[in-house]
Amino acid sequence: MLYNFFSGSVIHKLFIEKQQELEPTKRVVELKRLSDTRWSCQHSTLWAIKRALPAISATLADVSDQSNAHRATEAKSLIGLIDGQFVLHVTMLESIFSLTKTLSDHLQATDLELASATDLVYSVVDTLNEKRNVETWNAIWECASDQCASVGIEMQRPQPRRKAQPRHLQGFVVNSQTGSRERLETSDDYRNHCFFPVIDRLVSELNRRFSSESCHILRGATALNPKHKTFMDKDSLLPMAKHYGVMEENISAELHQAKRLIERKKQSGAVVNTTHDVLVLLRPYNDAFVDLYKLVCISMTLPVTSAACERSFSCLRRLKTYLRNRSGDARTSNLGLLAISSRRTKELDINAVIDRFAANHNNRRIVLL
Repeated sequence: MLYNFFSGSVIHKLFIEKQQELEPTKRVVELKRLSDTRWSCQHSTLWAIKRALPAISATLADVSDQSNAHRATEAKSLIGLIDGQFVLHVTMLESIFSLTKTLSDHLQATDLELASATDLVYSVVDTLNEKRNVETWNAIWECASDQCASVGIEMQRPQPRRKAQPRHLQGFVVNSQTGSRERLETSDDYRNHCFFPVIDRLVSELNRRFSSESCHILRGATALNPKHKTFMDKDSLLPMAKHYGVMEENISAELHQAKRLIERKKQSGAVVNTTHDVLVLLRPYNDAFVDLYKLVCISMTLPVTSAACERSFSCLRRLKTYLRNRSGDARTSNLGLLAISSRRTKELDINAVIDRFAANHNNRRIVLL
């Protein structure tokens, strides 16, 4: 609601002026659109609101006194929603998401190393467990109190009391909820019912998605990367081999022979820098290295994530411009393939492409030089 309201040209201009007036020495902050799937986007959204909260409150106060009735009504409704509980939750979630932002950015990197990702996951989980204490919560509570004091908001607003039990159920033993909510008034209430449950849920989800079994598999996939220090290491590859039904005796013998083969190929001038190079090198000998070739194929498939698909959609948005609006699906698909695989596109020989095009279209009037 804040993003939609402040995205208007009139409100946005006033919002920028308020930031420059209240904090002339700091950089102007733009509010971010909230996304349900991007952790980094959620952190940037919370950080922007926390950083520009005084300017947001001042802008809403000015707009609520303007003559435009629609804008004034919407501004007053937003002022009513920005209370002490809102500021406390923004401060709390921003501090928690700042710990997971590095992990989120690392998992979306194009040159992701799976072993380093698992180590970073364990580090983030340990950090979250260390932050689950009273001292961290007191610092968050104090920061939220300062934020409320800077914009003139009451930190603890009295809430209307609700009856613990409806009148028609008096005299009965009730084991389920009757619609009443837990009243949060003190700092201890928010700590026990908001802060600790959020951290516990986050740690539980990280442990579930990055269990010890899955992390061992990821380390095994990294052990098949020639650039990693655990390349062709039996201890690192063995948990992955056992998970996919490969016997220890078979993988030990194949690893010993594969190391000798790779060294001999390197001496003859072959380049083995990536897992794909290992796959190409073992392909002619896949009958001899059945289990190792299987593990290499699996390790080539595991790192594929949704980030590549998201990058393709972003690329398509840049390609489908106004000037190319009437291009057909085939041409758009070909342009998207060239743009998405930009690394391979830059390696193409342009002269060879032009010569092949000229040879296939002899009736063209354009002379290609």
